[in-house]
Amino acid sequence: ISSFTICLTILSDVMPREMRSPSYGLFLATYLFGFGFSQIMAKSLSHLTVAIAAAILLQMGCIFTVLIFRETLPEEARRKALSNRRCEEGNNSWGKIILRPLLELSILNRNTFFRLLAVISLCSGMIYSSDSTLIIYYMKNQLDIGYQSIATMFFVKSLVGVLVNVFLVKLAIGCLREKRAVTLGLMLGTIHNLFWGLASTQWGIFAGMVASEFAGIHFPILVGMRSANVGEEEQGRVQGAFFALEAIADAVGPVLLQGIYDQTENTVRPGPGFMFVVAALIYVFGAIAACMLPADKANVTSRTRGENTETDICRESLPAIS
Repeated sequence: ISSFTICLTILSDVMPREMRSPSYGLFLATYLFGFGFSQIMAKSLSHLTVAIAAAILLQMGCIFTVLIFRETLPEEARRKALSNRRCEEGNNSWGKIILRPLLELSILNRNTFFRLLAVISLCSGMIYSSDSTLIIYYMKNQLDIGYQSIATMFFVKSLVGVLVNVFLVKLAIGCLREKRAVTLGLMLGTIHNLFWGLASTQWGIFAGMVASEFAGIHFPILVGMRSANVGEEEQGRVQGAFFALEAIADAVGPVLLQGIYDQTENTVRPGPGFMFVVAALIYVFGAIAACMLPADKANVTSRTRGENTETDICRESLPAIS
């Protein structure tokens, strides 16, 4: 069970629709802050000490959740969700119980908007998981960057991610609206993967790392789009379905790019960095799908405020940032 997904669902329960994407950004900022702090632990503590500290932190989170955290799902929404599930399951036969996961995933095929979101999530998930893991081995094996330097780079990368999610997500939504902000984030993902594919020095990789955090603005906005287009009783279902899709992408992406790397590792052209060029192309496909999103469903803030969804009024949204 993904605690990350459940936390996003909790935020959906308590935040108004137009504030969900910025709130997801703040939540992601706290996650990145913790990730950055973990790099300091890895540099200064032994493996055993790190494992003990991690176990203690997890137990503290568990105790806090059990003793202090309260239920956020409204009772009316809970009853409606249970009623809908009974109607879907019918007589609760074993066949329907076994096929339950497929039934939950069917929300991805609800309409054209959700199908496009599924394509974007698939493209983004495939490359995000690959970038997070393969770049470490690439830096070590191809550029001979030491683990201490890698940890420092990831620490700075995480701090940039915190700043981006705290300050830029809401600003991007206000200036560009959700559809264009997601498209911009995916195009920045293309750029940072090209940086990595063409880089021959540590500084080139580091520039790509910084750019990758700016590309990450699309993630909380995507989650907000999903949440705003379903009822309160379906928040857990929609987040779970999309994260299940992203779990599939997490498995496929690294295998695909690793296979490309194995074929190009010892070549001059296209070279070992070609896997990141392929990753950039996948981000381009995601950006094309984002451009095809219907603005009336994608631009949640404009829809909530009753504005024209195709109009960008940056100067009116800026005061709300302060």
